[in-house]
Amino acid sequence: MSKKQILSVLAYLSILFAPFIFPLIIWIVCRDEPFIRHHAAVALWLHLIPLLLWIAAIIFLGIGGLLTSHLQYFGAGMIIILGLILLTSLVIFIYNLYKGIKLLVN
Repeated sequence: MSKKQILSVLAYLSILFAPFIFPLIIWIVCRDEPFIRHHAAVALWLHLIPLLLWIAAIIFLGIGGLLTSHLQYFGAGMIIILGLILLTSLVIFIYNLYKGIKLLVN
């Protein structure tokens, strides 16, 4: 198993122990390795997407909660939005595991 393969696998599987920090470190340190850099960048974005979605949802729900007068409908919408973000986060988590294992096996 090569250094390229190990670091690329760790970039994806870091979602278990250091999401978005470890791929960022790999991406910065391995400037001259395009294979590692590509997989670290993909892993970094895959780790950041759920975080950005949660931040956007919190801002949206905070502003929406202040501006709405129909709290019953807003509460139902909030549950739907948070459920979709949770589902998206789960799918991205599983995809990171899949990509890491796929690189490990190849």
